[in-house]
Amino acid sequence: MAQRPGGGQIDDVPDSADQRGYYELDTTVDEYLAFHYPDGDPLRDLLGDGVPGLDARYPYALRPLWSPVPDGLALDVGAATGRVTFDLARDHRAAVGIDLSRALIRAAAQVKTTGRARYRVQVEGRLFKSEDIAVRTRTSDAYFAPADALHLPFPSATFATVVALNLVDRVPDPRRALGELARVTASGGCLVVGSPFTWLATFTPPEEWLGGFERDGEPVRGADTLRAHLQASGFECRRAVRLPFFIPHHTRSGQLGLSHVQVFEKAR
Repeated sequence: MAQRPGGGQIDDVPDSADQRGYYELDTTVDEYLAFHYPDGDPLRDLLGDGVPGLDARYPYALRPLWSPVPDGLALDVGAATGRVTFDLARDHRAAVGIDLSRALIRAAAQVKTTGRARYRVQVEGRLFKSEDIAVRTRTSDAYFAPADALHLPFPSATFATVVALNLVDRVPDPRRALGELARVTASGGCLVVGSPFTWLATFTPPEEWLGGFERDGEPVRGADTLRAHLQASGFECRRAVRLPFFIPHHTRSGQLGLSHVQVFEKAR
């Protein structure tokens, strides 16, 4: 066990994954490394100059949504391969990135150690090309560890800024996840939560969905339920934006989505 910013006891990153779910696969790690540390702009390569550039897309457009807190700590929940964690560390005394996937967290830690993102991009079928990208955003004040968003291993009110993007529709209990995010956010702190609200029974039992159904004949939307839940916990929504994202699968295909991002401030 190793002590990390925030006072939580977090396991060191292991040498190998304990399981081989989707987020533990080598191909998934490669896709997220390409997503966070691309060589050029894969979406524009596909669709031309008419699409939003990297600086207008998640995760690259997140940094303007929080205010720097040079003496504060930050937390990135669902950090994957660490791009947002590094950005948070640039604006805070230190930042912690956690993810349930040990493979993704191990890759983020390797980026921190080496300063490079090394991954394979599928060209077609069994044809691949290797990338070796220098990562200018990395910082020694970013820390990575595997942890569960439903049981955050940190004391309450620890972090000046907490970010959780594309997470709440990938956990079995979104309300518990929101409760944990609220708990570890400090008074007056910033909480940034976003999701495309792609509800799938594979990840979240339908009875736990925040939206995507009707109640008493009226549509229930995930973004509205999320906002109401956090407002009941003492948060005020200060801003809402929709950020496109593109996760490349191979050189001519990928996952294009739109994340509804809301920025909250916790009452003092």
